Amino acid sequence: MNLPAASVLVVDDDDDVRALAVAILHEAGYRALPAANGDAALTLIRNGLVVDLLFTDIVMPGELDGFRLAIEARRIRPDLKIVYTTGFAGFTSRITGQMIRAPMLKKPYRPSELASVVMRALDDGPSIGSYAARA
Repeated sequence: MNLPAASVLVVDDDDDVRALAVAILHEAGYRALPAANGDAALTLIRNGLVVDLLFTDIVMPGELDGFRLAIEARRIRPDLKIVYTTGFAGFTSRITGQMIRAPMLKKPYRPSELASVVMRALDDGPSIGSYAARA
């Protein structure tokens, strides 16, 4: 019996990075759906899009950075798995004690790293609490 592929919402404001992540995840056997920013991703989730994991950049334009997106998405879907990504060395200045605990994948990442962190996150249960550094 074939199980349905897990679905991943890929959120990144860089079109090329987002497209690459979607392609990597498709190649790894996941159903990957793109969103250009936190607002677009949250709208999809509010409108009933069912995904197993949110893979989100942290630093994005608009009101919702990746941390805030994760918090809002979890209010709607408490069981949603989260993986963060960032290319900015200074992201730690945005961390507060109320962030959702989740793996962090530093950019640039190799395709095998992305596939591996997503697989591990999907295997782990959701965790709410203080922020955890890179998985």
